[in-house]
Parts: sequence; C-alpha cells; structure tokens
Amino acid sequence: MVDVVEFDGCAERYWNHPCPQFTMSRSLSRKIYSDVFARWPKQALRPDHQLQDVLGKAVTERYQNYKPSMEREELLKARALQFLLQDRYNDRFKLKGRLLEPKSQPTYFEDLVREIDEAPNRSWIERLGKRLSGMIRFQ
Repeated sequence: MVDVVEFDGCAERYWNHPCPQFTMSRSLSRKIYSDVFARWPKQALRPDHQLQDVLGKAVTERYQNYKPSMEREELLKARALQFLLQDRYNDRFKLKGRLLEPKSQPTYFEDLVREIDEAPNRSWIERLGKRLSGMIRFQ
C-alpha cells in the first residue's frame, strides 16, 4: 500500500534532489493508481470488460495532457480509488435493514448477488434457458 507523503514544498530538503513539488506528487499518484489497478479484483461476469482497464485508459489520457495544477485533484482521485479497494466506504456507510429489503420483493438483492455469482459458471444451455425464461413472463 502506498501512503500519501506530505512535505512543505522543499523537495531538496527531504530527498536531497532539487525537483519541483509536483513531480514527486505526480509519481506518487501514479504509484497509487498502478497499485490500485494491480490489486483490483477481476470481474468474472464479463472478463473482457474490466473496470481497472477502463479507468487505466482514462488516467493515461489525463496524464498525457498533464499540468502541475491538476496534481492535487489527481491525488484525491487516486486516494478515493484506494479507499474503495480497501472497503473504507463500505465500513463507514453500511447498508442495512429496510434499504436492502424492498417491500415488493424482499429477497431482490440476495437473488441479484446469487445470479451474478452463478452466471460465469453456467453452460450455454443454462444461459439459453435463462434468456428464454426472461422473455416469457407469467402474470
């Protein structure tokens, strides 16, 4: 895990290297991005479309037109992704109770998670059966 390094703007004093402040932070945000993308879980449901690949392309495009004024925002975005990976938001903002049990279909979210977990392991006949059953709805 990469932590944020804060300093008073004098890189020479801390690293004995006369580089501008944004260069050190820029490499730090890129390190955070690469660490997060390497550890982000792979999606089995659609293996051709991974979130880290899409976000990685967007980050690469942003760094092609990089300006030092963008650094603070990039560091905040990188840290937000890192917090998502560490489940900090899930721990802080727990979903529970009535929110996860709608009155119209109390097991909706449990069924949804089960379907997503089962989908990558289905045979083509099972997928066809699911598709046909989704087309035919009984009232």
